[in-house]
Amino acid sequence: MNDHEKIRELLALSVADALTRAEEEQVMNHARSCAECSSELDSWRLLAAGMRRLPTPQPRPLIVERARARAEIRFAEEVENRWHRIVMVGVILFAWALTLMSWPVVRLVSGGLLGMLDPRLNHAWLGFAVFTTVIWMTGGAAAVFLSLQQRRERRLA
Repeated sequence: MNDHEKIRELLALSVADALTRAEEEQVMNHARSCAECSSELDSWRLLAAGMRRLPTPQPRPLIVERARARAEIRFAEEVENRWHRIVMVGVILFAWALTLMSWPVVRLVSGGLLGMLDPRLNHAWLGFAVFTTVIWMTGGAAAVFLSLQQRRERRLA
């Protein structure tokens, strides 16, 4: 592609003020020396001036209000979902802390300090940790399933 063709592609952008200063200068220098590009540039200017005189289409107020209401609802849902996530993480962390602390406390209260040093404690602790993990994962899966179902119901409503 030669320089003439490159400049021709930039003529419409020049009229729309979408070129850099260097590109604009390049187009203007070429248009001064090329009658064909100068004529096409004038045509583009005429078209652009006519387009600027046309009224800007405006949406009906009802459409604007509906869009605004939907946006507000979506924004409120996002804020609510963010808050729910924060609360859920906090509750899960608190519950895990209680769960992890309950076993040693129960062992300390029921068996005393010597009960905490019993080598069988590690085996029992591992079983307790696995059992607790399975229970928590089941509860988490149920919460995710219910959340997805609630989201589907909201979209259908």
